Amino acid sequence: MSIEPFFPTAQELIPFTMAGCQGQVAVYYGPNRDVVKAGFDALPGIPFSITLCEGYPAMQAQIESYAGAGYRMICGWIQIVTREELASAGQDWANARRSCSVDVAPAMSEIGLPFAVFGALPSFFDAPCRNLGNSVALKWTADTFLTTTPFKSRDEEITRLLGFRWGYYEYAPDLEKPVAVLPLEVTGVEVWNGHLPFLRQEFAAWKFKEA
Repeated sequence: MSIEPFFPTAQELIPFTMAGCQGQVAVYYGPNRDVVKAGFDALPGIPFSITLCEGYPAMQAQIESYAGAGYRMICGWIQIVTREELASAGQDWANARRSCSVDVAPAMSEIGLPFAVFGALPSFFDAPCRNLGNSVALKWTADTFLTTTPFKSRDEEITRLLGFRWGYYEYAPDLEKPVAVLPLEVTGVEVWNGHLPFLRQEFAAWKFKEA
């Protein structure tokens, strides 16, 4: 079954090779102009009007083509979110507070899986919204990776297949600045390698291969 993308046209087509077979991921990306189509009305317990999520970025990554079948289709998505936060309006971004997290659904956070989603040619959708917290300004950046998944044991290394970066700036209401969506950027192996110490620290039971 084909899943209808959130956006009508792909912003980027990224090739990859997995299990000796060629494939291509289409990334659909841009400002969220339809919060209902994005599915916010299906999420329980949101403590604010979902209309406030308009203008924030929405991203959908789909494996549009792949030459392999069967077990060759099993893979996953790992996403690392970097927050850079300003405590005051006069603070420079060079002095921002920086933190990282591996993006998994809250209900799955105690399981110890590094994957946001995994399965047979899985799609990945994400639409962050209102993450400012106690800061006056936030730069929210996601490094998203398609990866292999272990089959028989966690001794099998998780390997990067492709990567891209996206995100946004968010500001406190009194600054009167709109959400600014960052451009989509296809990333190289150095970004994955740069995150490896953090991944190995957060998920010590798994093995991650240097690209």
